[in-house]
Amino acid sequence: MATVAEALNEALRHHREGALGHAEVIYRRILEVAPAEGDALNLLALLCLQTDRGDEAMDLASQATRVNPGAPTFHATQADAAATLGRPALEAECLGRALALAPAAAQAAGWQRRRGRALAATGDMPAALSALRAAVALAPQDVDTLDDLAVMLVKAGLPDEAEAAFTEVLRRRPDHAGAARNLVSVWLNQAVRHLDGDRPAAAADLARRAVEQAPGRRDGWARLGVALMAMNQMEPAADALRRALSLPGAVEETVEILINLGFLETRLGRFSEAATMLDQAEALEPGRAETLNHRGVLLHAQGRLADAAETLTRAAAAAAGDHRPLTNLATVLKDQGDDAGAEARYAQALTLAPDDAAVRWQRSLARLMAGDFVTGWQDYEWRHHTGHMPPLEPALAAIPEWQGPGATTGPIRLLLHAEQGHGDTLQFVRYAPLLQAAAQRLGLVQVGLNVQPALARLMAISLPGVTVLPPGAAIHATDWDARVSLMSLPYRLGTTLESIPAFCPYLAPPSPAAWRDRLAQAVPSGMRAVGLVWSGDPRPDDPVSALIDRRRSLPLAALAPLAAVPDVRFVSLQKGQAAAQAGGAPFPLLDWTAALGDFADTAALLSCLDLVITVDTAVTHLAGALGRPVWVLSRIDGCWRWLRDRTDSPWYPTLRLYRQRVWGDWAPTIQQVAEDLALRASH
Repeated sequence: MATVAEALNEALRHHREGALGHAEVIYRRILEVAPAEGDALNLLALLCLQTDRGDEAMDLASQATRVNPGAPTFHATQADAAATLGRPALEAECLGRALALAPAAAQAAGWQRRRGRALAATGDMPAALSALRAAVALAPQDVDTLDDLAVMLVKAGLPDEAEAAFTEVLRRRPDHAGAARNLVSVWLNQAVRHLDGDRPAAAADLARRAVEQAPGRRDGWARLGVALMAMNQMEPAADALRRALSLPGAVEETVEILINLGFLETRLGRFSEAATMLDQAEALEPGRAETLNHRGVLLHAQGRLADAAETLTRAAAAAAGDHRPLTNLATVLKDQGDDAGAEARYAQALTLAPDDAAVRWQRSLARLMAGDFVTGWQDYEWRHHTGHMPPLEPALAAIPEWQGPGATTGPIRLLLHAEQGHGDTLQFVRYAPLLQAAAQRLGLVQVGLNVQPALARLMAISLPGVTVLPPGAAIHATDWDARVSLMSLPYRLGTTLESIPAFCPYLAPPSPAAWRDRLAQAVPSGMRAVGLVWSGDPRPDDPVSALIDRRRSLPLAALAPLAAVPDVRFVSLQKGQAAAQAGGAPFPLLDWTAALGDFADTAALLSCLDLVITVDTAVTHLAGALGRPVWVLSRIDGCWRWLRDRTDSPWYPTLRLYRQRVWGDWAPTIQQVAEDLALRASH
């Protein structure tokens, strides 16, 4: 009769050859005569696992470990049974016992790898990572184990380590499709986190790497588009989203892409394309609040204010917890002249999002237009948090911000600095001489001024008591105790509608003698010299400002009715691209703009003119600051600084407003200007 050892070898031979039935018969005969034979128990457990009998395998493996608890392979078999039965905690426990018995066994790396996966299934991520790191240490050349660790690092929320691990996998095996796919996913997930953290440039960099690695990933192009959109790079964002739209994907994702494209096309002024995108989104998911919201924004941009208000009201009702439709509705109501309605909607939006900078900023413009300067200036300070303002240069940002009179003690060297456009600087630089005059009372030992290069010479001429920094001069934080934006001075100094410092002129031109001589030769005696500006700065790099400029500007040909006014010689003050239209003017037009190198030159010429007629641009403020008569063509959704329904301005005593009454239609406004210009001549 064969011994137990001989029978075991015979059974094992059948087992290895795939004759599982013969092997099982022999294993069971052995256990009949030697029920504590550990090898037979373990091998029969393995056979049961091969034949899908997990419960029986678990029972046999458990017996084997009780018979011989010092056999690491028996514990590994029990772990196999636990895995088959979906018991990851027991699997991890059994593998831990096997590793404790044989930490340097040939199978140890595999056991640690399996143990890491099992621990992850239990939710114990730190222990899972520890096991997988141990597996990588035991088998440093095993790419698949390193890939497992990288995947687990993603699940553990450690994207930087995961990225490094996936990168190493691909360095060793460039064709590892799983690692390549997962690395792209890591980048895109990090991009989302950067977007949520208001770091769009970092998000765009990661998304760009993702689409370079996997150009067929729709979510990569979509994330890139959203990141570029947040960076105000509208055209590249639209290109990325159109690429995403061309790739297959889920309907919900398609709707998101279409909505974002609708928003971008609106911002870019391509209203027909925007409507097409939003129509498609609506067809795929009817009644979605976000689609309605962007439809309302589009209708607003088209000047269809009543339709915009109705659509945004529906959007707000469909998304009761979303402040954005309410904010957009409030802005439409403001442009309809309903200040009370606008304020009510802004208040609702702020209830939902009290710290949202965009709501505060939009509300500030509405409050300022309504003459509520207390609330308006306070909310206007939120502009710095909207992401629409360029960051301060580091040296300027390093200087503490001045909070107003009494906020700082001791002798203060205060630097005033420009923040937005030339017109804004021209309007609010009026506070510089006021601060200089009150320097002793305010504890100021020096008032400095840093403005755009084109304004520096004019400021140096006009403000002798103020230290005007020359163009390009470096700012050193050690030279100043505090700094404040010119646009923040009304808030810091408590300016109200009644206390606007309207003393004019507060700027002075350089000697105008040369321009007087030139005009005397070009303009016949008895004729008036009237300056013209018909277009603002198109600012193609800023789509929001570009849309506003499209509404405030007009072609020179639109001013043709002025040609009927007698005894007037028109003088171009137009700079930029639109200046080229002077050659086709509908009336005689003197054009000496090539000689206007900066605002000081323009001020000298302007000071010799009888009147300036201009769209709402920097020349408006230059004329007002010089105390010269200026008529301003103000678009229907005019700037907040011109207040509501006034024809005069508390900022400039010599300014007269001509307001557009129909969106996009300048003809009645220009006709009124022509009639008043003729009437002025008769007087």
